[in-house]
Amino acid sequence: MITLITGGAGTGKTSYALKLADKYAKKAYIATAEATDGEMGQKIEKHRQERDETYTTYEEPLELDEAIHEAAEENDIIILDCLTFWINNLLYYKKPASEYIDRLTYALNRTEKPVIIVTNEVSTGLVPADKLTREYVNLTAAANRKIADSAEKVILMVAGQPLYVKGEK
Repeated sequence: MITLITGGAGTGKTSYALKLADKYAKKAYIATAEATDGEMGQKIEKHRQERDETYTTYEEPLELDEAIHEAAEENDIIILDCLTFWINNLLYYKKPASEYIDRLTYALNRTEKPVIIVTNEVSTGLVPADKLTREYVNLTAAANRKIADSAEKVILMVAGQPLYVKGEK
C-alpha cells in the first residue's frame, strides 16, 4: 500500500507520516536529504530526534529503488522522506530523472510492505522565472502525479491538518 503525503513546507508532513507508522513494530526511514549547510543539518537532526528506536534509518540521496528493496527485507513499513529533496539530488548529480522516477515507481508498486512517501506540493505558485527551477518544479510535479496515481491514499497537509484527497482515513 502506497500513501503519498504532500503539502507546503512546514505543514507537518513528516510528523503525520510518523504518526501513521506508529502501529508497526519495525520501521524503515529512508532519508534523501543531505546536510549541505548548517540549517539543513539542523533540520535533519530535528527529524532524527522525532524517531525512536523502532526505526532503522537508511540515508540514500539517489538510489531509492534499491533502498526500498533493502528496507522491505527487514521492516514492517517504510517512510520515504522526502521526494522533493530526491528530485533536487537527481538534478544536482545530473542523473536521468525520468529513468530514476520510473525505477522508483516500479519498486513502490513491487514491494509488499506499506510505504509512506513525503513530498512537497511545489507547483501551486507562479511559473518560475529560470529554466532550472522550472525543470525542478515540472519533475517534482510529474513524480508526485505518477506516484499519486499508484497510491491508495493521497493526503494533503494544511496547517498541520490532514486532508484526505484519495482514499479513506
